[in-house]
Amino acid sequence: PAGTGCVNFMATATHRGQVIFKDALAQQLCEQGAPTEATMHPHLAEIHSDSIILRDDFDSYHQLQLNPNIWVECNNCETGEQCGAIMHGNAVTFCEPYGPRELITTGLNTTTASVLQFSIGSGSCRFSYSDPSIIVLYAKNNSADWIQLEKIRAPSNVSTIIHILYLPEDAKGENVQFQWKQENLRVGEVYEACWALDNILIINSAHRQVILEDSLDPVDTGNWLF
Repeated sequence: PAGTGCVNFMATATHRGQVIFKDALAQQLCEQGAPTEATMHPHLAEIHSDSIILRDDFDSYHQLQLNPNIWVECNNCETGEQCGAIMHGNAVTFCEPYGPRELITTGLNTTTASVLQFSIGSGSCRFSYSDPSIIVLYAKNNSADWIQLEKIRAPSNVSTIIHILYLPEDAKGENVQFQWKQENLRVGEVYEACWALDNILIINSAHRQVILEDSLDPVDTGNWLF
C-alpha cells in the first residue's frame, strides 16, 4: 500500500562457527512504483562515548582513508574492499609484500575497558600457510616499549574470525595505544598473502545498560556493537 516505503531483508551466514558474511542486503521489497532506496548505514566510528571507548567499521569516515581522530599510524595498508568484504563494506587491508605492516591507534582512556574485539581475515585475497603471525600489542603513556597482548596466526583460509581479547589490568590507563603488527620477515623474504582488519571495538564497561529499548527509527548506535 501507499506510504509503506521499502523493507530490507538482511542476511548473516556462518559455517562451523566462522562468519562468512554479516548483515548483507539479501532482498529489498518496495511499494509498487516506489524507487529503490539506497541502503542506509549508521555512523559507526567513534572514541570515548558513553558506551564505546573505540569503534570503527571503516565505512563511516567521509573519505576512503583512516579516521585521523582514531588512528595515528598505518604502514603499508589501504582502506577499501581490496579483499572483498571481511565483515561489511570496507576494511583495512595489508597486501604490500615488503616492509612493515602495522596499524596503531591514538591514545585511549581504557580505565573502564573490558574487551578488545576485532575481525580478521584474508577475504577474497590470497592466504598463506607460512606467513609470519600477527601480534596485538599495547603501550602506555607514549612509551616505545610495546607489550604483547595476543599472537594470532595469519589467515590460512577464506574464513573471517572474530577475536575477543580480555584486557589485563596493565592494559588499562588514561593513555593507552593498541597496535596490530605482522612479525618481521627474514632477509630476502616477502609476505606471500594479504590480511585485513574490520569492525574494531573496545567496549566501555562503565555504562552497561540493563534494559535494551530501541525504536530503530533511527538506530541508536549506542545500543548496538555494529
